[in-house]
Amino acid sequence: MIRLIASDMDGTLLNSKKEFDDEFFNILQELLNKEIYFVIASGNQFHHLYNQFLPYSDDLYFISENGSFITKVKKELYSFTMDQYDVQTIYDVLKQYPEIMPVIGGKERSYIPRQYQAFQEEIERHYDEYIFINDLKDITEGVLKFSIHDPQHHIERYVELIKKSLPKHLKIMTSGNEWMDIQDEKINKGFGINFLIKTLNLTKNDCMAFGDQMNDYELLKNVKYSFAMKNAIPPIKEIAYQVIQSNDEAGVTQKIKEILKGEF
Repeated sequence: MIRLIASDMDGTLLNSKKEFDDEFFNILQELLNKEIYFVIASGNQFHHLYNQFLPYSDDLYFISENGSFITKVKKELYSFTMDQYDVQTIYDVLKQYPEIMPVIGGKERSYIPRQYQAFQEEIERHYDEYIFINDLKDITEGVLKFSIHDPQHHIERYVELIKKSLPKHLKIMTSGNEWMDIQDEKINKGFGINFLIKTLNLTKNDCMAFGDQMNDYELLKNVKYSFAMKNAIPPIKEIAYQVIQSNDEAGVTQKIKEILKGEF
């Protein structure tokens, strides 16, 4: 019996227009009625995710910032903040590539160097709580992770360049062709789902998850029933229990409907 369902957002639960399909919230209510836990596992900011799921948000679990911040009812269950030396190192490396925009994630808000104010429209697609800063000294809370946006949509060309300049315990993961994340190698969505499995006294066999990009890899590896979207990258399809319809075909909702009907 499935007792927990976790899903990535962009490229997975949301369609290419960043929208939920028409049936999703009715299906979500059915899951909650049956006391099946629903978990949002995303690289996105908690505040943005929380607002996207209103009025259901307080009934859900959030693994945000790729596992760095885990919450329920706006209550922190777990967080991992980066070492200040690592934060400074990443910041200095990214300064070498002024054409791409770094976003520094905290629990309360995200922080963006002031020279990227022209990217505000893109920023507001992903961040509800943010401020522009002049320097790292303007950040007064712990840093969860860095996200980097390439407006030219070729983020992978920067991965190896940046990786060579970082300490080995920091990892880079792409999340589509526009964004990548840098964070401690110990933290990922798989860490987050394992934390919730233990917290809720479940097993991997009780859980299923949906994803499409490399930042979903550990999430899918840590549940028995892992589903890759038809639009997922090849490494995600290779490890999946099953490949399902794409995000533009409401693949997540359709698979959950099968579960609710007892057809899975």
